[in-house]
Amino acid sequence: MRVAFVNRGIIMACTLAFVLGLPPEPFAFVPAYFYGTVELAGPLPTWAVWRGLFGHVLIHGDIVHLVSNMLALWAFGDAVETALGSWRYLLFFLLCAAAGALAEGALAADPMAPLVGASGAICGVMGAYLLLHPQAVLGLSPGPRVPASLVVGGFLGVNVAMTLLPPAPDSGLADVAWGAHLGGFAAGMALVTLLRRPGVPVWGTARLATAAKAAVYLTLVVVLLRTL
Repeated sequence: MRVAFVNRGIIMACTLAFVLGLPPEPFAFVPAYFYGTVELAGPLPTWAVWRGLFGHVLIHGDIVHLVSNMLALWAFGDAVETALGSWRYLLFFLLCAAAGALAEGALAADPMAPLVGASGAICGVMGAYLLLHPQAVLGLSPGPRVPASLVVGGFLGVNVAMTLLPPAPDSGLADVAWGAHLGGFAAGMALVTLLRRPGVPVWGTARLATAAKAAVYLTLVVVLLRTL
């Protein structure tokens, strides 16, 4: 593939939605309405609820939220789209978005808190990238380069730690959808084995051990620091 047009299209759509200032209400995913856990929520999901299950990826809270997500998608998404094929990548991305939203809904302390942003789906892309390219390095040439397995594994570890020990409600970290990230990771690593093109290998072992160690160590470090 010369151009990963689906991945680039997602980046453009999210950027355009931010520039146009699309309101979050029609697109945000509110867990309580999907699960029917409050009186305001009906027993069955409505079309608006289902739209939020996928549409939340378009809305970002501020420029930092948008840029960080789009940089991660740019760094990892093209290679995953190449491994899956464009249309299967689109299906993969949407399923990771839904898995992240459902996981956040199951783990969130406030089921009425709206979920926006593409980070859950992007974590799915990162998990898939780890299995597809465990020996890859990230960075610009010339310049420092770091193993992708270390970056992805470390980020996964932080998310595990923050889910085990949620931040204080009044901290800035409390607004991060840690559960959505974990749901996306799990979905991405499972789905890539099913949706990849014939002959595309996964589970290379050379750097997966590095990712696992980074995840475990960072989880322990963050948990230790938060319990002191």
